[in-house]
Amino acid sequence: MSNVRRITLCGSLVVLLLSLTLMGACQPAATNGGAPATEAEQAANDLAQDISSLYTLNRLDLQPAQVAPLKAVAQQAQDAHAKALPARQAALAQLVPLLREKRGLLLKDQDVPEDLEKQLHEAQAKVDTADEQIAAAATGVVPELRTVLTADQVAIITGADEARSQAEDLLEWIRQLAPGTYAEEGKSNADQLADPTVKLTSADIVKIFDDARKLSAADYAAKKSDFVAKLAPLYSPTEAAANQALAEFVASPRLTGLLDERAAR
Repeated sequence: MSNVRRITLCGSLVVLLLSLTLMGACQPAATNGGAPATEAEQAANDLAQDISSLYTLNRLDLQPAQVAPLKAVAQQAQDAHAKALPARQAALAQLVPLLREKRGLLLKDQDVPEDLEKQLHEAQAKVDTADEQIAAAATGVVPELRTVLTADQVAIITGADEARSQAEDLLEWIRQLAPGTYAEEGKSNADQLADPTVKLTSADIVKIFDDARKLSAADYAAKKSDFVAKLAPLYSPTEAAANQALAEFVASPRLTGLLDERAAR
């Protein structure tokens, strides 16, 4: 039994792929030591993004009345991204020559002037600020996205839907431990899971474990949902993480096209 909170593979893949799209859309895909991506490589990237998004869309089970509002929010996110992108491109245009200059000096085994390092630091800071603005542009549409989706759909995108199943798995494992093993593993897991942000201390978690272990199979089955509800917040995403996941989902430049394709089936 892992003591580390788990993140579902599907959700992680979606977040990773859409993060790359969101933060690096202005950069050409590159492989093979920095060479521009071939047509096949770009197609593979696009298909991987589509597949990840489709896994999520299929689980959302969108109602017909939700499709148009979702497309509208997605378009807002893409428009905001496009508006914020020139600042990043300008920052990169300033950064790249400075990096080339530093590279040239290092090739000659020469010292890098302090002034050049300062310019590099300032240029990188501008890129970082632009990245933050791009991310903020997508996050800005999240409140409206939440009005389009149901609570269950939001939970699917953010991974919050997995919280109850993870809490249930933990409790089942705890209940099956032999007394000697539980004496060690119960406290150890509780210590690692304790989280003041959800107001669950190690002692609180141990008490939940103890109470769950005392019950017969029939009594536990009757009260399992209550126990699960107490531990589920430990596995739920933070508000910031949830908003980021929603932003990355709706900011995918391929989302509106996928929605159109699904509607035309």
